[in-house]
Amino acid sequence: MKEFLLVGIILAVLAASGAICMTPEQALKTGTLKLYLSDAPIEAENITGVYITIEEIQYHLNGEWITCKEFVGPRTYNLLELTGGNFSLLGEFKLPAGNYTQIRFMLDIPKIGPPPLNPGCYIKFADNSTKPLFVPSGGETGYKGIGQFEVPVNGTVEVTADFDIPTAVVAADSFYILKPTIKLIVNH
Repeated sequence: MKEFLLVGIILAVLAASGAICMTPEQALKTGTLKLYLSDAPIEAENITGVYITIEEIQYHLNGEWITCKEFVGPRTYNLLELTGGNFSLLGEFKLPAGNYTQIRFMLDIPKIGPPPLNPGCYIKFADNSTKPLFVPSGGETGYKGIGQFEVPVNGTVEVTADFDIPTAVVAADSFYILKPTIKLIVNH
């Protein structure tokens, strides 16, 4: 009990001095983010799969990136299975209540070679061949989802990370490039 009282006093002193932005009561206010993954349909007869492997999810709060401990990766998704109203629930994450503008997905990305390695992000073709799917600076800064949403106190917000493969994937010489950002859409 004394430890809790001491922590409360320290937080109150820091808040009063302006050293932190939240009061102890605000620091305890949380909500839930239900995060989904989806994709727009693609018109390519010879492509049977666009695979990404998510190793970690991070969210941006108060100027810093924080790892979402509730997401357990790596998890691999075929984005072509997430079209036409299909989606995948990445998880329900308890987060501090507040306004968010970005989430980033740390992917198991190919390294530009020679030859490019193909660990967890690739395109599969009808003849079962594959080509690497590279995300520029994806190994350092992740694949960013951009869009504003608010996690309400004791409430839930549902957000979809919409990949839109037809506009997000660009063919290069011997591999494909996934543009480094996607849209976050609040579900209504």
